[in-house]
Amino acid sequence: MASINESASYGDKLAKKSWLIKTGKIPGIIERHKVVKLGRMIDIGCGRGSTALFFKDFFNEVYATDMDCYLSEEAKAKLKFLRVDLNFEKFPYLDGYFDLVTALQVIEHLENPFQVMRETHRVLRPGGFFIISIPNPFQITNRLKFLFGGNVGRYTLDNNHLLFLTRDVFKKTYLAKFDLIETIYQKGDIPFWGEAWGYFRGKARRQASENSPAVGIFQPRRRLRAKEKVNNSR
Repeated sequence: MASINESASYGDKLAKKSWLIKTGKIPGIIERHKVVKLGRMIDIGCGRGSTALFFKDFFNEVYATDMDCYLSEEAKAKLKFLRVDLNFEKFPYLDGYFDLVTALQVIEHLENPFQVMRETHRVLRPGGFFIISIPNPFQITNRLKFLFGGNVGRYTLDNNHLLFLTRDVFKKTYLAKFDLIETIYQKGDIPFWGEAWGYFRGKARRQASENSPAVGIFQPRRRLRAKEKVNNSR
């Protein structure tokens, strides 16, 4: 079992585009929240499998799923992959099967993002963790774009992002099933200023700022789990 630093270095090579891994934030999250290791995790919308491969250093069983198989040859050999229509199909796993579920830059692409929400809640054990990252539509340049043009960066005709949740819709859906434990912003802990600096540094920096994701770390709501247990026993 590799050390945190070794894993971060390995992940940096595997996931060139994953700032969570490159910056060492994922190992930090694992340590800070005492995410259960040596158990099972699944990466939803796994792409080429870089993120899931990174977690091989922390979990005995690492699963990956996507709409089709885009895995690298290394990932095909090392991961337990299953093709699933993330918009509509149920995950073929038992209730409470996983200790950790990740969906990094995934749900904004889905036509039905609430199916992943429901299925993640079902397959995640009580006390397990759900980590998602999405583009941050609330940073200041996106707010200005919406004010004057009715659109925000990363949600235009030029890309395939579909999901845009207001704060209250997010509360009525994801936060009805999960407790938000921590939020992390790529450009710093202040969600507006941390993203705004790029706007004044030229087009390339501005685009990078607008693409900056926000990360949420969640756990299943305890009261909801208890209620489901009672209902299932009837």
